[in-house]
Amino acid sequence: MNVSAVVRIAAFAAVATACGSQSATPPRPDEHAIRSALNAELAKFGPAIAAKDAPAVANLFTEDATWILPDASSFTGRANIEAGAKRFLESFESLAPDQMAIDKLIVVSDSEAVTFSHGNYTLTERGKKPARRVNPFADDWKKGADGVWRVTYEINADGPAATAAQPKP
Repeated sequence: MNVSAVVRIAAFAAVATACGSQSATPPRPDEHAIRSALNAELAKFGPAIAAKDAPAVANLFTEDATWILPDASSFTGRANIEAGAKRFLESFESLAPDQMAIDKLIVVSDSEAVTFSHGNYTLTERGKKPARRVNPFADDWKKGADGVWRVTYEINADGPAATAAQPKP
């Protein structure tokens, strides 16, 4: 084999190796599919709270999650979240969920996302008339090995629903 043929084969091998060793750009996560999955999980919050089902509320969080309520009380770990949810759910007479919606979705990866959302509902506190409320909240979500999205961190900022005389927060 002459030098020219060896050089051509070596150049071809170098190009093939260089092209083969570069990893392809990973596909972008499917934002629509992630939004749909998160909406499905988000839809479980209202009924769980309305039913005063603390275990169901806690199951929407990861084992090591943090849940911060509007009064700044916080609970870390699913067992603590369940205990905190039980106390919280016992603090009012009833809650009737209306609408929960994701206002902004930030997809971090195919297994992590951040949402800024709000929930509208009617709250009846003990000894008071029912009042329309809105709860803006932010969630950090992770998709578990079981394929289920759960909240790893949530912060809430509950308050009265906006009226014509009161601008929305």
